[in-house]
Amino acid sequence: MKSEKDRLAVVVHIAREAGAEILRVYESADFEVEAKPDDSPLTLADRRSHEVITRSLAELCPDIPVLSEEGREIPYEERAVWERFWLVDPLDGTKEFVKRNGEFTVNIALIEDSEPVLGVVFVPATGITYYAAKGIGAFRANGKSPAERLPLEGNHGDGSSESRRCVRVVASRSHFSDATRE
Repeated sequence: MKSEKDRLAVVVHIAREAGAEILRVYESADFEVEAKPDDSPLTLADRRSHEVITRSLAELCPDIPVLSEEGREIPYEERAVWERFWLVDPLDGTKEFVKRNGEFTVNIALIEDSEPVLGVVFVPATGITYYAAKGIGAFRANGKSPAERLPLEGNHGDGSSESRRCVRVVASRSHFSDATRE
């Protein structure tokens, strides 16, 4: 890989490919919904997105393991020693997907030394992609339009108390609770 910027561009492409697979299922007349052991829903779209992402990340960075919500259960003892790994939710918001309200995403992040250093969130229903990487910045892209740099409100990047005070929480309406509100 030439640079972190190049890697970010490839991961954006992977997220969009996974999103295309999700939309194929979403736009079909009907799809089956299974229940995972924790009673959360699982669909063919979850599986297809997982397959695209894990195959593509393995081609991009074969030495970096993938921890995916739809992947095999990896014992904590094995994961605990990983210094770098991909953290993936191939279809975040399966309940929203099943409701067909368009409020679901593809999430891919590269974690190094317990910190995210690269991340992509793609919204298949709208075509909007949010992406960022350490040292590069954060961006929003809508389809083929040029990406716009996102301001980092309240983050002065200098470690000051002002930059540490800025906290923004995003939560799913399906999982919103009093604890989240607090």
